[in-house]
Amino acid sequence: MYRVAQTSSLVNNKLYFFGGLSGDTFTNETWYLDLSNSFNVSMPPWHKGQETLVAVGFASSCVSPIDNSSVFLIGGNMLLANNASAPFYPSEVYKFDSKNSYWRPVNVIGYNNSFTSRYIMQAIIDNDGKIFIFGGRNTDINISDINITTSAWYNDMHMLDITSLKWSTLNISQNVPLPCIAYAAVLLPTDEIIYIGGVELLLLGNPRLVDIKMVRLFNTKSFTWSTKQITGASIDSRGGHTAVLTQNGSIIIYGGSTINYTQVAPDLMVLDINNWEWSIPNIPQTNAPQLLTHHSAAIYENYMIVSFGRIVSQLSPATINGINILDIRNYTWVAVATINNLESTPVPTVLTPTLNIVVTSVASIIIIGSVIAGIFIYKKRQVRRHSIATPGSK
Repeated sequence: MYRVAQTSSLVNNKLYFFGGLSGDTFTNETWYLDLSNSFNVSMPPWHKGQETLVAVGFASSCVSPIDNSSVFLIGGNMLLANNASAPFYPSEVYKFDSKNSYWRPVNVIGYNNSFTSRYIMQAIIDNDGKIFIFGGRNTDINISDINITTSAWYNDMHMLDITSLKWSTLNISQNVPLPCIAYAAVLLPTDEIIYIGGVELLLLGNPRLVDIKMVRLFNTKSFTWSTKQITGASIDSRGGHTAVLTQNGSIIIYGGSTINYTQVAPDLMVLDINNWEWSIPNIPQTNAPQLLTHHSAAIYENYMIVSFGRIVSQLSPATINGINILDIRNYTWVAVATINNLESTPVPTVLTPTLNIVVTSVASIIIIGSVIAGIFIYKKRQVRRHSIATPGSK
């Protein structure tokens, strides 16, 4: 099973993967890893799930902290599903009931049409069930021209309250970052979302990597932006990476690349949010994957699970088959995941803000130099795409 640009969400002991680019086409497949028992990394316990209502890539997903079972799929390149019998619902938000394995479009109240077809962004949900979506790029603006234009990039902040299904575009005027894509984001215990790295668009229309030693913080209570200078080890700036939050207050960053899709160093680094310092663990290369981007990452028990993605060193697009697992207790890549079935509660993070299980999905994250393949496929399939009627606009 090969794919890239999928989005993933951890629901109890099942790690779900939705959509993505499989071969030369977007898919509406849903797969999940059964994490209830130990397993060999070379033979993951894959299971086929209920297909999404649309084929989708570069999207984002969040697990509801209200019921810890519903998954909200937001944005991305949404196309007609490959299965002609599957209905196409023109919505930017879909809800997956993991208990009954059932998908439905969400009728959002007050939806902002400017968000339609937004991708390469990350959705973060807080403990009250409010989803925050920053930045991204619009796929429907002159997709035949891959040149970067300010009209296709965004630095707005949208919010969806999953309890009322009300959509809001926040009115923020101070300290707002430049339009940005391909970042990694995590919800902190302080009710702030930390945005790390990515690619930003200057006022003159030129993209550049965000300085990874200057992180951006968004307060989800006061709706204000601030920045924080990071000290410590020398780290290359990057886009297309992942971030996961551990129980000890550290953020593990893995993967990514430059704008031109070249190598960055190191492959993995750790941000201590107690003293705001970067460090680089000494990691043995046994079982280590090649540097990846457009992958997804999640923490379950003592492991960080890195799934799928593109190999940065490949001159042509290449995906990897399956997963790689890092033991975060000693920073070693393992061949066997020993699952203890620990009872735990969730922790603030990119996809599931809960206290012991942290998921981050960046399938929807992509850097400039690698969007060409996706744009080409999207353009080829554009003729089959129905026009999108936005939720809440009926």
